[in-house]
Amino acid sequence: MRDAVRRLVLGGLAGKLLGALREVLLAAAYGTGAPATAARVAQTGTLVPVDLFTADVLSAGFLPLHTELLRTDPSRAASLFRAVRAGAWVLSALLVAVLLVLARPVVDLLAPGLDDATATTSARFLQVMACGVPSYLQFSLLGYLEMSHGGFRLSSVRATVQNVGMIASLGAAWALGEPVLLASGFTLAYLALHAWGARSVRHLLPTAAGAGGRELALRCWRRVRPLLLLPVALQGSVVTERVVASLLGDHVVAAVDYARFVAATGVNLLAVPLGLAGLATLSGLGAAAARERLVAVLPGLLLVVVPSSVVLTVGAAPVVRVLYARGAFDATSVATSAAVLTGLGVGFWAQSCAYVLVKALNAAGRNRAAVASLLAGLAVTVAVNVLAHPVLGPVTVGLAASAGSVVTTAAAARALGVGAELGRWLLVCAPPAGLAAVLAVLAGRVVPGGGWAGLVAVAGSVALVWAVACALPGPWRRVAAGVLRRS
Repeated sequence: MRDAVRRLVLGGLAGKLLGALREVLLAAAYGTGAPATAARVAQTGTLVPVDLFTADVLSAGFLPLHTELLRTDPSRAASLFRAVRAGAWVLSALLVAVLLVLARPVVDLLAPGLDDATATTSARFLQVMACGVPSYLQFSLLGYLEMSHGGFRLSSVRATVQNVGMIASLGAAWALGEPVLLASGFTLAYLALHAWGARSVRHLLPTAAGAGGRELALRCWRRVRPLLLLPVALQGSVVTERVVASLLGDHVVAAVDYARFVAATGVNLLAVPLGLAGLATLSGLGAAAARERLVAVLPGLLLVVVPSSVVLTVGAAPVVRVLYARGAFDATSVATSAAVLTGLGVGFWAQSCAYVLVKALNAAGRNRAAVASLLAGLAVTVAVNVLAHPVLGPVTVGLAASAGSVVTTAAAARALGVGAELGRWLLVCAPPAGLAAVLAVLAGRVVPGGGWAGLVAVAGSVALVWAVACALPGPWRRVAAGVLRRS
């Protein structure tokens, strides 16, 4: 198990670093122009229907049932795999046909605000990406087949190979002056992954199967049917965000993903290690002990994510300039991406807390409460996007995600019985966070320029306030001492 975790962590880190390189290169080559926008819209049009129909079917349906059958009846496990594999081929064929024939109507549905030229480019991108759907589905299934046998190699390299393919296609598109080649990175990466995956796990592929494949596939479906509301709501929120972004302007579609990459990377780097390290044994604890563990973990998490939230909110423009402002990423791209990142920064702390608290509900076996918390947040995200974008502009997309995360955090904390403690610690956070925000704003105005100098000024001001708060006698000093003891 330790080797599996190490592979997944290292693979995820490599994938994240390559993802960062991909975003930086895409920003330099195309900024928030039509090719970058088309790539975002086409990716949404490709992955939304695939993930809607298959994500939970494979992870919550096929994987646990296949693992169980491997121990009790290997021939029926083989029947299940063959039935699901055949179903994946049929589904992918239907999706490819629909996306190839109806590419433009799909783009118009996802991004009705795009101008005609950008929409046409997006439709071409979508047709190219659609050709990778069969390999995407089959590789996903092979990865879960390997997991059911205790292997994790396919899963650990997935993000890395996907990003390598996208970076290579980006280079070819820029060098040859053919932006549509951008879309080929997804397709070619998954064709390669599918071929390699099939070869790597060929010894696991069943050579003979028993009867009952259809009955087992229906059993798998019944397992995941109660969970389908969440992916429907999640993909609905993704589509709503794309629609709203396109109505605000073609360039906003690409800007949203540049900003979201920054926030998502922050959650992965801060919430995952800081939060889950303290929750590793949660599933083996009773309700009272689990609550006590959460109460101990949350202050240390807030100590890191609240000042980070202040930096992302006040210093959004310097962050965007440092990461992306080169080549085709012009002043408009910086301003739009920074506006979205400001909105995301407001609720960055909540995004991090929501991640940890929902995982805690999962660990406690309270999946219904976890789903309810996520659905409440998604509903708020959609409502804010729809109602506020005509007034607030691009910042709406970030604020909507933040508002949804706050609601998810509140609902999950209440379900876990830690709502009062979380609220108390947020009140303790308010004075240093407010002071840090004021000093960061002043520092950002005093320091000339907006790149590294501005970022250092903002981050340094925030760090100084929190360092003083941790040095003075009081709650933050005790929290910091506890974090240092555990590290």
